[in-house]
Amino acid sequence: MLRNGAPRAGRAGGGLQSGRRSLVQAGRGTAETGCPIRRAGVPFKRRAFQGGGKAAGHKGRTSFERRDAGVKTGSVVLAGAGCGDASLLTEEVHRYLETCETLVYDDLIDGKLIGLVPESCEKIYVGKRCGRHSMKQEEINRLLIEKAREGRRVVRLKGGDPYVFGRGGEEFLALSEAGIPCSCLPGITSAIAVPAAAGIPVTHRNLSRSVTIVTGTTAREGRGRGPDLDFATLARLDGTLVILMGMHHLETIAARLMEEGKAPDTPAAVIMEGATSRQRCIRAPLRELAVRAKEAGMKAPAVIVIGKTAGLALLPEEKKGPLAGVRVDIAGSRSFVEHLSKRLLWEGARIRELEFLEIRPLPEPLPDFPPWNWLVFTSPNGVRVFLEKMKEERRDLRALAGKKIAAIGPGTGNALEGAGLYPDYMPERYDAACLGEGLCRRMREEGKEKEGNAALFLRAAAASPALPEAFERWGIPFLDWPLYETGADPEALERAAKQTEGSDAADYLVFGSASAVRAWFSREEEDAGPEEKRTFSKKPVYVCMGQSCGAQLQAMTQNPFLVAEESSVDGILECLRKEEEKES
Repeated sequence: MLRNGAPRAGRAGGGLQSGRRSLVQAGRGTAETGCPIRRAGVPFKRRAFQGGGKAAGHKGRTSFERRDAGVKTGSVVLAGAGCGDASLLTEEVHRYLETCETLVYDDLIDGKLIGLVPESCEKIYVGKRCGRHSMKQEEINRLLIEKAREGRRVVRLKGGDPYVFGRGGEEFLALSEAGIPCSCLPGITSAIAVPAAAGIPVTHRNLSRSVTIVTGTTAREGRGRGPDLDFATLARLDGTLVILMGMHHLETIAARLMEEGKAPDTPAAVIMEGATSRQRCIRAPLRELAVRAKEAGMKAPAVIVIGKTAGLALLPEEKKGPLAGVRVDIAGSRSFVEHLSKRLLWEGARIRELEFLEIRPLPEPLPDFPPWNWLVFTSPNGVRVFLEKMKEERRDLRALAGKKIAAIGPGTGNALEGAGLYPDYMPERYDAACLGEGLCRRMREEGKEKEGNAALFLRAAAASPALPEAFERWGIPFLDWPLYETGADPEALERAAKQTEGSDAADYLVFGSASAVRAWFSREEEDAGPEEKRTFSKKPVYVCMGQSCGAQLQAMTQNPFLVAEESSVDGILECLRKEEEKES
């Protein structure tokens, strides 16, 4: 653990000295919590799909990259983010996000996509959403022109497809008139994908041979008559009618269609937060749609479908098991959130990813390895940062010849094995205290036959004190070398908090570390003093991975919470299963 910004070294008797402290003290200051926090130094990138920065087989370069080879002139790409989950992003848009210099983005964008841009990228939120525009369209046009004229590579990221009620056409014309190079990259539109996610095909050979897409919010709206649409024509259509941005006028839309002759028993549906883990769908005859939607608490963003195909529910058989349909929020770092999400998806749980913790590698080089015959890792993040530092310092795995390796648990062990390093020791219970006691016992036994037993801890700056405390009790030399520190990205934390607002509360909120707990509850300190425990609603039930995480949560809230018996993803899954079985 850190003391006054230096690694903590311990020794027994005349053992190893801690002379390397000055190296770290000279290079590190205190983290400034008030400054903008970016993904500085993170050596591995989030992927919304499998593959590298370029699509498999793609041998060309994006126009952004081509521009670097010639004269520097700014350009703008109007890019569709797809709808709902980040996995629906196209590979082409992904490539442009990875190379842009300015990102201008709207509401309804999965937070993962914001993290795909380079660390140095300027991010500008313009918050366009029905009834709530943080910036007028004319101002957005001027902003895009201004940034392009600065010579920047600009991505204008829009939900769905830029040309499907996204005002992409207006922006393209404004840029063209200003002489700014501009292109459009399509995205998956919610008009097609959201009904499909709810089991509704917008066309079907035997039911509907056409689809009409309209917006339920228009610039000219009649007094008390809702959007300025040709309801007479829409009512006569025999195909599927898809309405975007129409929830504010749902009752009026249904009434006007029936006035113009649409059959009251026409199948209809409302899909809220489509193509996400929070998706909800209600089906009803047109005459009952508005009432049923209100009773179910359906709100924007939602897609309205009217027509024969709305009565279909072409969905796979629901998964069975204790976690099927259970709503789980996962809070923490990228690696933890993604790992647990993948496991929970196979269990049929409804996942919401709250990724807001950043892993920030520290600048100090790795210490010399010869004095230490045991290298101790306590997290997959520590392994990743260690391996990246080895590459940066041009050290290969031969530098670890003769060293033994300890891992706190299977997650850390798997990260090591991925690099061809196999742990020599792993405790029966996966926490810092058990790791310390068990490893000290083994080292003491080995020390009877071999001189120079000592350990090098390669882990986070604010890691659990239980590990060094065990070595101090046993009198075994060690050096606690911090590789990285964790901290919340304020923008990501705000996005995560917004995701959890409203009536769709999760059943469980899982924290992967004490850092995640501190960051999450720090949002409440304006309403309650830092020493005062906060009390929250019964839902969600908090779940912790590890005793240190549980201790931090106990200090922050009076609500009961669960601690996984095993400090691992498997332990969390087992904890959730047992709780659900108990509830049922």
